[in-house]
Formats: sequence, structure tokens, C-alpha cells
Amino acid sequence: PRLGVDVGGYRQRRVEALRRFSLQVAEQVVETGLPKSLEPMAAADRKVVHDALTDVVGVSTLSEGEEPYRRVVIVPEAVGG
Repeated sequence: PRLGVDVGGYRQRRVEALRRFSLQVAEQVVETGLPKSLEPMAAADRKVVHDALTDVVGVSTLSEGEEPYRRVVIVPEAVGG
């Protein structure tokens, strides 16, 4: 079994910061119509980004690259398609 330690609430603050950042980048993608690649991040952080943007209209996410350089790409969704 895995044991997670969240010292001083760091993990929760990290999750909230990633969510806010993801929503900001998604807004840019919707406005510009251009995909945006995020910096490489750990699998747990990529999951936070994917989950945060699941229900955001106008964007979708994908992961690309190989570990340890795997990154999330936020892409605009086709309108009317």
C-alpha cells in the first residue's frame, strides 16, 4: 500500500494552484484557438490538470512525451463538430 504525507497542507495547496493555473491556460486556449503545452510534470499533477478541465467547454487535454518529460497539452475543441 502507498502512504501519502501532506505536510502542512502542501499537497492540497498544490492541487488548488494547479487547478487555477489550468483554468487560466484553458481560457487562453479558448480565446486564441491555439493549443498550449504545459511544462513537464509528474503523473499525479497531470491528472489534476486533466480532471480540472474535463468539464470546461471549448477545450480538451492530452498528454504527450515520454517520462520524465511527459506534459499536458490543452487543445481547443472544434466548434460545431
